[in-house]
This record gives sequence, structure tokens and C-alpha cells, in this order.
Amino acid sequence: MALTLLIRIPDLPRFDPATPTPVGWTLLDNAESVLRAGEGPLASLPRADRVIALAPVGHLLFIETALPPVSADKRDALLRYAIEDKLTIDPSTVHAVVLGASVSGNHVVAAIDRSWLIGVLQWLRAAGLAPDSLVSSAAGIPVAAGEWALVIDGQRGFAKRADGFVYNLDVGAGKEPPFGLTLALKEAREHQRAPSALVLQAMASPTQSALDPALDAALASHWAQVLGIPVRLGAPDAGWQSVLAAARSGNLLSGEFAAREAAGRWLALLRPALIVLALAIGAQLVFTLIDNARLNGARQALEQELTQVFKTAFPAAQAIIDPPLQMQRNLQQLKRERGLPADADAQMLIARLTGLLQALPGGPATVSALTVRDGIATLDAVLAGAEQRAHLQRAVDRLPGAALGNAGGEKPAPLAVRLTLRAGA
Repeated sequence: MALTLLIRIPDLPRFDPATPTPVGWTLLDNAESVLRAGEGPLASLPRADRVIALAPVGHLLFIETALPPVSADKRDALLRYAIEDKLTIDPSTVHAVVLGASVSGNHVVAAIDRSWLIGVLQWLRAAGLAPDSLVSSAAGIPVAAGEWALVIDGQRGFAKRADGFVYNLDVGAGKEPPFGLTLALKEAREHQRAPSALVLQAMASPTQSALDPALDAALASHWAQVLGIPVRLGAPDAGWQSVLAAARSGNLLSGEFAAREAAGRWLALLRPALIVLALAIGAQLVFTLIDNARLNGARQALEQELTQVFKTAFPAAQAIIDPPLQMQRNLQQLKRERGLPADADAQMLIARLTGLLQALPGGPATVSALTVRDGIATLDAVLAGAEQRAHLQRAVDRLPGAALGNAGGEKPAPLAVRLTLRAGA
């Protein structure tokens, strides 16, 4: 059974790994049902397959801002500069994460103090409870569309919109609504985004299942009259499904704070497949080495055979470096010595015949056939005019080994000629 442990981080300014600060916790099964819940030091908490930490809302600053339409990676890189004008501190001291789109069409961004976050993570990891996800404690508060959830936790509280934006509030000891809530409603009315109602409730905890007695119908009625908006009471809702959904889509542990343990578990799950892949790669490497050794042996045997053939054909050769190339050069030399046409002779014959046609006056002649055999090159062409034949005849007479005749069989065309040129003439 896969277990999930929810840990509520205490609202403390700093954390000491050696201090046994009590925390509230809830253990869920794989069906997202509560198995156990309680409160105590980290060392007493049950172990689970996944750990989700809930950060106090008071340590988060929620910002609504416009972001450029770029990829998620580029957006995260620009995020710190996008919220700079909305912070009163150096933006390099905060860690910011985009939670989603806001009701205004912009984005909801959560910013958290980096030093405080580092202290929390060290505190949890020292107890062997490194979190896979970190979400706001407000993530477990469900909000209906068009309404605001108004959560009171002692002298502190917050108002949460349906898009996930949170207003931090100081409640105070009196019966009057928080001043911050009054300002938030005024701003929402100015932008035509005022809620239809406020749902007043206490912060859910492992031991609390009923509404705080301090939040009664009379207080809700008084706040409704002062704020000019309906206020009704709501029971504390654990909202575990909302927390789990926020852990998937709005995890505050991103970038440099991403959980390395999650990657380790993925590697553990993928280990069998990685082992099979490594074995396949190893087998392929062995077969490749065997093939290379076999090919090298065949190449060496062929080189030895070529060297032996070269020594037999040319016993006077002193140095044998490249038998195929040396054999080709010696063969060409023997052909020239015995008056046999070589490859270079064929190229020379073709070049001379085509040069005769290119030198003709008037339009170009059309080549219809070209052959080279036994040191004789034959070229059939159709002249562009009758005057070209006389010019071609004079050029052929001046070229040794060349002859001009008719092409086309027994009844040749008047302008069809055949040029022949013998090598070595």
C-alpha cells in the first residue's frame, strides 16, 4: 500500500534541526483516505512513500502579475524580474513559483523567503522526512467559483479566491472584520471581481472536526453588515484531494529546490529496465568487437594476398607501401611502353574530339554517340550547317590519327558525321 504523509510546518521564524518542534500530521492511504492523524515531534511521525509539507500561509506572498507568453523554462527564469516591482525586498532573496492563471487573465505567483525555505528543508531532512512536495496550507481549502473562503486561525487568517490567490490577514482581538479584508474587497469591487459571498471557517487540524466557537452566526452576520456582502459559516474541511492536486500542479519545490529523492525513486522503479538496457548495450558492444576483429583479420589476409600478387607481378619492386595503387600505376606504365591505350589515353581522345566540335563556327553540333574501344575513339554528331563540314574536314586533316566520315548507315543524313581518332598516332 502506497502511503502519503502530510506534514503541517509550524509558523516559526526559523528552524533548528535539534529542536523537537511538534507538528501536525495526517497519514493517507493510496485511496486518499485518512488512516491516522496526530501531532508530535518529527521523530515520532510515521514513515510513508511520499511526503507532502504544508507551508504556513503567513510565510508566502501571493502576487498577481502578467507574464510573457514564453515556454515554462524561460518563464521561470524571468519570474524573479517580473515580480520585482511588487516586492519590497531584493528579489534574489525569494523563491517564486507560478501556480496558475488568475481571474484577471494574468498569473498567480507564490513567493517564499529562500533562507526560511532552506531552513525548513534542512529541518525535515535531518529527521529523514525529506518532502517530495511543498504546498501552501491554503491549498487544502476548497473554494466555490465566485466565492472567497475566509479562514481564521487565532489572530491570523487569510482569504482565498477560487483561482488560488490568497490575501494574508491580521484578525485582531475585536469583532470587526480584518482591515486587510476590507481593502481586498474594495479592490475587487473596483475591478468588477467582487465575490458573491464569504465562507467563514476555522483552519482545519488533525484534532479539530467542528467549527471554532468564536466563529458564530452573530459574528458572520456582523461582518456581512460591515462588509456589505453575504457571510456564512463553513465547517473546517481537510481538503486532502485539493492538497494532493496542488502537490502535482503547484509544487513549490521547483528548480534548485526540486526533490532529489523523487528522482531516486524513479530510478529505483526504472532499475530493471535500465539493467536490461545495459545488458543489451553490452551484448551489442561484444558482437561489434567480434565483428571488428573478424573484419581486421580478413583485411590483413587480403593485404597479404595483394602484396604477394604484387611481388609476383613486379619482382623488381623494392618498397611495397600501397600494393593496389602501385599495381595500378605499374600497369599503366606497361601499357604505355607497349603502345596499349590507357585510361588517360581515353580521356585525351574524348577531349580532342569534343574540342573539334566546339571550335566549329555557327551553332553547336549535337553529339549522338561516343565510344572508346581498343584505343580508338568514335564520335557521331549532327552538324548545325553544311559549312561546318568543310571547316571540320580541314581540322581533321591537321590532326594525326583522325578521320571524318558519314554516320547513319547506308543512307546517312546530310549533316550526320562520324569522327574517329586513334591513340598514339
